[in-house]
Amino acid sequence: MSLSPALRRLPALWWRFALSVAVLYLAWTFLARYLSDQHWNQHLRASEAAARQAAFDRTYGGADLKILQFYPRDSILLEGRRTVICYGVLNARAVRLDPPVADVAPSLNRCVEAAPERDTRYTLTAQGAGGQAVSASFDIQVKPDPAELPHITYFRAGRPRIEDGRFLVRLEYGQENGELVEIDPPVFPALHGTPFGQFYVAPLRTTTYTLTVTGKRGHKAYQSLTVPVPPA
Repeated sequence: MSLSPALRRLPALWWRFALSVAVLYLAWTFLARYLSDQHWNQHLRASEAAARQAAFDRTYGGADLKILQFYPRDSILLEGRRTVICYGVLNARAVRLDPPVADVAPSLNRCVEAAPERDTRYTLTAQGAGGQAVSASFDIQVKPDPAELPHITYFRAGRPRIEDGRFLVRLEYGQENGELVEIDPPVFPALHGTPFGQFYVAPLRTTTYTLTVTGKRGHKAYQSLTVPVPPA
């Protein structure tokens, strides 16, 4: 017995129906997961925004007197260089910076220049309308610039000789970055910025000579040299 065409089409129709159901199920599953992820992401963003707002309110809200920030651009500075000091205050009627470097005024964000000549502690004091005060401090270290320090490259004695009964020795020196050259015991007047030189000494007894080279900002370099004199 042969099946009618309608019956022969039943399996194909069944598979099409089953495939459609499966596709719809998968689409609904992906859509549900997508909507769930979107909802979770929105929840996270809302939580993060609430946390940021709470932090902002803790920092900037209310009427409390606060120093929001106070820091230097450089905590270690070479001599002769400048740096920047930044500060921010909230609900302050007046501010003071010690030692003073510039006119300061209440501000949430402001920076001023400073050029300390030595190790310095800076203190910011903020005063409120009711007379209350808060303060904060930091230190800036000032170090010499190695490229500017005076340096004695040599300080030596030549071969001694006797002339007219006098014991003579020629001393020689070389230096860098020096603005003033001196010797002790004194043999010549102070020399200004001479990079090298030579001179004679006639000690009566064994003598130690000390060469001093003074550079920028008063930095000094020393070197000593002993000239032995034999007994007469």
